[in-house]
Amino acid sequence: MRAATAASPIRTTVQATASTLENEYIRLRMDPQSGCMTSLFDKRSQAEALAPSETDTGGPKNVVCGNLLQAFYDKPKEWDAWNIDADFEKQHWDLDKVDEVKLIESGPLRAVIRIKQHFQNSVFVRDVTMYAGVPRVDVKMHADWHEKHILLKVAFPLSAHSPKATYEIPYGSVERPTTRNTPAEQGEFEVPALQWADISDPQHGFSLLNDSKYGYDAKGNVLRLSLLRSPEWPDPHADEGQHEFTYSLYPHGGTWREAETVRQGYGLNYGLLSTNAEKHEGALAPQHSFLQVEPQNVVVTAVKKAEDDDALILRFYEWAGRETDVRLHLPPGAQTASETDLMERATETLSLDNHTCTVHTKPYAIKTVKIQFRAITGEKTAKRF
Repeated sequence: MRAATAASPIRTTVQATASTLENEYIRLRMDPQSGCMTSLFDKRSQAEALAPSETDTGGPKNVVCGNLLQAFYDKPKEWDAWNIDADFEKQHWDLDKVDEVKLIESGPLRAVIRIKQHFQNSVFVRDVTMYAGVPRVDVKMHADWHEKHILLKVAFPLSAHSPKATYEIPYGSVERPTTRNTPAEQGEFEVPALQWADISDPQHGFSLLNDSKYGYDAKGNVLRLSLLRSPEWPDPHADEGQHEFTYSLYPHGGTWREAETVRQGYGLNYGLLSTNAEKHEGALAPQHSFLQVEPQNVVVTAVKKAEDDDALILRFYEWAGRETDVRLHLPPGAQTASETDLMERATETLSLDNHTCTVHTKPYAIKTVKIQFRAITGEKTAKRF
């Protein structure tokens, strides 16, 4: 945390029109007639994330359509609320017509283009949002959903090509095929993921992040996220009504590891909360850090009180597949530190040097560290943090 300073002059990198958004990282173009995203250019890698437009021989150019909503007839043979059948693509509709595309906000910190669409009995409002200093585009969606046996997805045809797509799983990631050459591959027409999925080649790629939607499919160079379904059994009105959620577009250079997609996924799902406080006396310096973790290829997933005593438990994992010495910078007052198993039973004592300890961590390992602080009572306890 840091004390507030005097306001500085606003210098913005955000530029917007009714069909374009741009900051220091990304330039986005949109077709106002269809609502299609026609370009998503990553300035850092100087690469276009979306597939190039195609030209029909002797005919007009087929414009690429990113951020395309697609509706599929979805009536599985069994277990209506739980299953999606492998042939769900047989009957579908591309929602490539819009009711309105409008710039609703353009300021120094962010700009927003709103897309309004409808399909049958449902209405969709998507706020395509770009922030200064953020290398991704957030799409905040509100749906008034009143369909029966319809599956709604959003699709992105990509310039990156790979036989594998990567998906986040608990404390790790897994690769799955983008081809459908074998019965096993054909069975992966809909797969689970946590906060993101990615298609990359060695030069560049695209990560599709989400804050609450966990069904994906990747086929060829097209990456899609499942947004809504409408089964009738066992609940004839399942999921009808109002929905709000966010998915996010992260074009990048190199692979998802080099682009630190994992950290972008956590950034979308666990945004920092700030609060204003009145000026008051206190024991802290103007700047204070409770915990710092290095290097960047680890993520802290839990900070909690120990189950059996008043110690502090830290849990983190290595996500990039690199053996690493992880350095934990702790606040003053840390007295002892030990590595434990997942049941918080000590397995190794860690040495503390100037409130810092090092934990040797193998690729993809989950680590738990238990920290004991000096016992401080009374008024001093309130002032420690």
